[in-house]
Amino acid sequence: MESNHRHERETYAIFASPDDYAYHIGQVVSIGDDGLRVLRKQLSIKTPYRIDVVPTERVSHAVYDARLAPMRIVAGVIVLLLLAGVLFGLSVYWNDLQPGTHIQIGMLALAGGYGLRWAFMSRQHRLTFQLHDGTRLRWFSRSGDFKYKTGSVNRGIERLTELGLLRPPPTAR
Repeated sequence: MESNHRHERETYAIFASPDDYAYHIGQVVSIGDDGLRVLRKQLSIKTPYRIDVVPTERVSHAVYDARLAPMRIVAGVIVLLLLAGVLFGLSVYWNDLQPGTHIQIGMLALAGGYGLRWAFMSRQHRLTFQLHDGTRLRWFSRSGDFKYKTGSVNRGIERLTELGLLRPPPTAR
């Protein structure tokens, strides 16, 4: 007996939600039965994005790598340098401060915490898909989303392994 139900395509890994599409233009946003789904920008106010499907038959291989996030590390170092400058200025000119001057110690501590976290704990997932025609498609998580995207990345890695497309990342020399 045939069913009249429309066949739902299974999605194995969703790397970006529609709320995050602005950060992932030109990147792979999910892996499904039909292949890789790549986000493209459209010149339309009503539907600013479209998703193109790249069949898995066009994929030569894929490489997964978890790396440090260089831009976030630079931002963390800059915050720490600015904080050090503020603390140095306070220590040098402490006696010249007007009576009743309030120093927001909590804000300085908060900036120090963010700077340390960004400088020393910023990581991101990276997936690179090499197509047979030489084109590369990529996806990388935002550095603050590393632990939140781990489950989705693991499902994507499992699917790529099932398809025999996953290769180990190149070793550092």
